[in-house]
Amino acid sequence: MVCISKGKEHKKYEFGNKVSIAKTDSGVIVGALSFRDEYDGHTLAPTLQQVKRLVSQMPKRVKVDRWYRGNKQIGETEILIPSNYKKSMSYYQRKKLSGSHKKRAGIEAIIGHLKTDHRLNRNFYKVIFGDNINVMLVVAVFNFKRMMNKWKKKFFHFFQTLFLQFQMQFFHFLFYHLFSKKIKNYFLRVD
Repeated sequence: MVCISKGKEHKKYEFGNKVSIAKTDSGVIVGALSFRDEYDGHTLAPTLQQVKRLVSQMPKRVKVDRWYRGNKQIGETEILIPSNYKKSMSYYQRKKLSGSHKKRAGIEAIIGHLKTDHRLNRNFYKVIFGDNINVMLVVAVFNFKRMMNKWKKKFFHFFQTLFLQFQMQFFHFLFYHLFSKKIKNYFLRVD
């Protein structure tokens, strides 16, 4: 844990470490690394290397915030940083770029959930190794919980259809074997 200078008026200093998180557009976190007090632009290359190691594929484009200024490209990966539009850009290009940066803002909500719901705001492990373990455990729990919520809907639907099929078969059995003989006897009865 180190003292990080934030440079903001309401909160000039913070204690902890920096975490760099990489997620897909669908919301799955594919990379997370813990750093000491480093410039954000220097954390991008190691995070991309981790994503390549875990997913075995380097992303084509990376959407980052303005703190990652300095690099426009790392290897074959293009870095998209929000900036003013060029005059030569068409309306379609401007809208597409604006939409991609709005998607990038979605990581802020995920970081908030990681801090509050999954204990990323507080680390109980020691030294740098403990910081890295904490980050990896938090991300694993986040992805696992996300997957379980998706599976929950599918399993509920599966068990609901299974129960309805069982119910139909049961009533069919009751009607066919028990009541059909009584109904036949009633209609075939001669007085």
